[in-house]
Amino acid sequence: MNYVRNEMPYLPLSKKRRGPTREQPLQSKFIFYNYFLILSRAYRDIPQSVDKAAMQARHRPFSGRRNPCTARLSRHRFVTLAAVGASTPPTAVYTTKHTLPDGKNLELLVQRAARSTSSSSPRPPLLFVHGSYHAAWCWQENFMPYFASRGYDTYAVSLRAQGGSDPAPLGQSVAGTLDLHASDLATLVPAVQQSSSAANGSSGAGRAPVIIGHSFGGLIVQKYILSTAKSGTPAPPPAPGAAPAPGAFPPLSGAAFLCSVPQSGNQQMIVRFLLRDPIMSFKLTWGFIARSFATSREACRELFFSKDVPQDKLEMYQKLLAAASPTRLIDLKDMNAQVPLPPPPAHAPPAFVLGGADDTVVDPQAVKELASYYGIKDILLQGVAHDCMLDTRWERAASELEAWLATL
Repeated sequence: MNYVRNEMPYLPLSKKRRGPTREQPLQSKFIFYNYFLILSRAYRDIPQSVDKAAMQARHRPFSGRRNPCTARLSRHRFVTLAAVGASTPPTAVYTTKHTLPDGKNLELLVQRAARSTSSSSPRPPLLFVHGSYHAAWCWQENFMPYFASRGYDTYAVSLRAQGGSDPAPLGQSVAGTLDLHASDLATLVPAVQQSSSAANGSSGAGRAPVIIGHSFGGLIVQKYILSTAKSGTPAPPPAPGAAPAPGAFPPLSGAAFLCSVPQSGNQQMIVRFLLRDPIMSFKLTWGFIARSFATSREACRELFFSKDVPQDKLEMYQKLLAAASPTRLIDLKDMNAQVPLPPPPAHAPPAFVLGGADDTVVDPQAVKELASYYGIKDILLQGVAHDCMLDTRWERAASELEAWLATL
């Protein structure tokens, strides 16, 4: 892993305030139903129905030295005292790069743990993986300082062409397939393990990481697990661009899924949302297709946050979300061809599944489906929306995750 510290400059927020966009209500749910069908087809066929180069040029935010996805948050420095028995507080978050075999660089945020003299054994490092329209910054606000203060080395990656990672080539509208993103993680996992082991002063390999995936990031982690090696088995990373070979990926200490897309993908959820509330279903579908969350604070709140999220937080997160994904994260046609994923292997790592009762993107039925897939009981938090790591009651999600990590 090529560690080059990069102190990101502060990106001032505009003082100009604009109210949320008001959509004109339609009188007939039947009209929304037809709109939804049309938009759903367009969403599935985006690579064939739009000018890819024009779309990418329109949404590419990284034209200068500043990275708006991390610059706004970096000024806080997040120096938090450890919760129990810490002799050394956690370090501030810093930015580095992980170089992939094909030469592309992934943005990696790192916050070292508070070291405790009372700890009997080092804790596994945590590797956070974001979902669509997000990047590594979404973990920096709350979860990284929370877990670093409790003795965990924390790492958050921006996947291909997301956040501060190298942009996609001009004209490429999709960052990668499930296989490609999982292969990228297969090269990062051993680097994180080695980095954390060195930070702990260990001469051995150290503990394997726990991966925490959110939304579509969780589906990528599920794909990764299907190709993990048994514990103790050497597993070199696959060649760039190659399909994952069964048993080839480095093993994990655990895998946590927060408001994650289940192994069946998102199409069944779309149908359930449509039958439950056609008007809201239309607004959500349009929100993702047209990226209305980037221009309308109300649309941003409806997609990702609870109704009581503070206005200043909502404004900050909206700016970061608008800049995070100049290129769509996952090839949806490839994903739909692969789901439902096959059952997890017998040597799959311990799993944790958590969802929010107020999530408008991943519904409670999908949370239960994923928990059943791994043979465990799900945790469904009331009053928690899709972005459970940023939402008003994020500490409830962090506390549940912390309790599960203590069992590993």
